[in-house]
Amino acid sequence: MSSCCETDTRSEGTNKFFSKWSKKYARRFRKGKLEKVQKQLLEGVRSESVAEREILDIGCGVGSLHLTLLAEGASKATGVDISEGMLEQAKKFSEQRNLGAKTSYILGDFVQKAGEIEQADITLLDKVVCCYDDVEALVRKSAEKTRRMYAFSHPRQSFLMKALFKIQIAFCSLFRSGFRPYWHDWSWVRGLVAAQGFQLVYENATIAWQVAVYRRMSDI
Repeated sequence: MSSCCETDTRSEGTNKFFSKWSKKYARRFRKGKLEKVQKQLLEGVRSESVAEREILDIGCGVGSLHLTLLAEGASKATGVDISEGMLEQAKKFSEQRNLGAKTSYILGDFVQKAGEIEQADITLLDKVVCCYDDVEALVRKSAEKTRRMYAFSHPRQSFLMKALFKIQIAFCSLFRSGFRPYWHDWSWVRGLVAAQGFQLVYENATIAWQVAVYRRMSDI
């Protein structure tokens, strides 16, 4: 188990890493562009109406996903991110789109902040599970906050993607990077989601990423 000091150091490294990329992500969203994996996540969530639904966007970045759903009728959204730069951009977009009254943002590690966060109808985790070491805690705590739909993306379980991740992990370790990705058994992670009371209702993939959307079985 990591000590508090180790966790804080890792969080700060992740904050700096993603904050450097925040303006690039913001430029893309400002042009109305979404990544293919984001479009697939939204397609899966839209398998039923999002009107009046509450959104929890973990690792929300510049807000692309939850701001899109708010524009489509969702009632409110909470964005959580460890990157100050990403949240700064998300808040700007929210205000520019007159959605400030429907959004709230929390800076920090979701697992550590979970006690401060209310339940939502739809939980989103886009490329988050590969940035977290204790993925079991992340899944369990985020599933507890989810009333209805749980949507996430993860690297494809392939030899090529595993090799690429292992190389990146090795480089991060070699150069003592403050941020590092994590390779997990993605089939096991999906099984963990299902074990929290969810059933797979949609899946899709890009060359590198797999998208899975679940619905709580009590609502099926």
